[in-house]
Amino acid sequence: MTKIFVVRVNSLLSSADSTLRFGSDNEVVIPLAVIDELQNYRGKPEKKKIADSILEYLEGFEIDKLFNEGVRQANGSILKIAKNYHNIHIEDMEGITDIDKRIFQVCIGLQKEHADKKVVLVSKKNVIRIKARALGINAEDFRDDLFPSPAEQYQGRVSIETTSKAIDNFFQEKYMPISQVISDSRIEWVQNMFVEGRAIDSNQSFLGRYDGKKIVPLVFGPNSYPYGITAKNAGQRMLMECLLMDWKTAPLVIAKGGAGTGKTYCSLAVSLLGIDNHQYSRILVATPSETVGNEKLGFLPGDVRDKISPYLGGIRDNLSILLNGNGKKNNSKKEPVENGEYYFETGIIQVQPIGFLRGRTIVNSIFIIDETQNIDPGDIKSIVTRAAEGSKFIFLGDPTQVDNPKLNERYNGLVYLSEKFKGNPLCWQISMKNEESVRSELSTIASKIL
Repeated sequence: MTKIFVVRVNSLLSSADSTLRFGSDNEVVIPLAVIDELQNYRGKPEKKKIADSILEYLEGFEIDKLFNEGVRQANGSILKIAKNYHNIHIEDMEGITDIDKRIFQVCIGLQKEHADKKVVLVSKKNVIRIKARALGINAEDFRDDLFPSPAEQYQGRVSIETTSKAIDNFFQEKYMPISQVISDSRIEWVQNMFVEGRAIDSNQSFLGRYDGKKIVPLVFGPNSYPYGITAKNAGQRMLMECLLMDWKTAPLVIAKGGAGTGKTYCSLAVSLLGIDNHQYSRILVATPSETVGNEKLGFLPGDVRDKISPYLGGIRDNLSILLNGNGKKNNSKKEPVENGEYYFETGIIQVQPIGFLRGRTIVNSIFIIDETQNIDPGDIKSIVTRAAEGSKFIFLGDPTQVDNPKLNERYNGLVYLSEKFKGNPLCWQISMKNEESVRSELSTIASKIL
């Protein structure tokens, strides 16, 4: 059955070619109310560009056809602009804006005119979908924007089986052809994917990385780890490999995983090592200003740094542990560093609000972006494109712990970045397993049952 997709503005603004993503045998309808929203859009600059691009795209067609029989797009689908259906009565419903009412009227009007076709409202807001269904309107999320569930997302690692002879050769020759892997042949071999291998005929095992042609050993061992860090599991060894690799080889690092897996701690340690070794001139740290209670940033007192500081609790906690733990960083200076304030006061560590990145160029810096799952995918491009010569960007987060009400575990900046850069030679990424968390037993149990 042919479907008629009625698209709201948030779904339309997902990309400049969003109207081409509904299949060749379907119709895509843009309500006139949505056109008004596009014309008057005053939100994020990246979205404003998309809005202007879509309006320019629509203007390239014959307007009379757009408002009547529709125009055929490059992929074969039909694109239309729907006039208002003021004659359709919508029952009063709390929270429905005038624009949403007009969109609902279009859906119901199209249902009456096209009984042989399925009319579907496409909205990224679950509240709108619920209200639409209450009015008898089919409603779906914009599936093109949804990435796989966390369990199915790219993990940056794979477990394989091989023979003890192949492992011996691996250690001797410093590589292993993937032809010697005897486990699941359906493995998707992705460049820079980490490999956990074990022998089926002995207790031998190894860790490696797929370089695009073969499996190679890890470059950095425990002797390379700074400030007494000890990798407690395979995931942390893989993470340290990503972090310690030079910026020319691995300018983009993505680390996904739950609390206590060492993402922030290891990132800070390697960043401070980079400062000590004069690889970088400064450390930038950022985190989106979203909290569990969705408090807004503006109500907090002080300047930008004062406002952002409460959101950097994870950064500060890990810095304090690093400076005061068993393998604490040796401070050759006499300044007090117990809470890490010295690094902020001297500018070695600088707070970088994400909203103030536009127009900046990040040179000779290591940039840690924490809680990336709370960043809108539309803002990710604005962050990554700030990278310049000598800089390394590290994105950290847990896709299952989303505090931004506009995002979810399948649609957020962390997952977007991970899936888009999957297999890119400049991107090294790793997902930490839940069992690799070093938090207390109580914390582990609570995360499962609460």
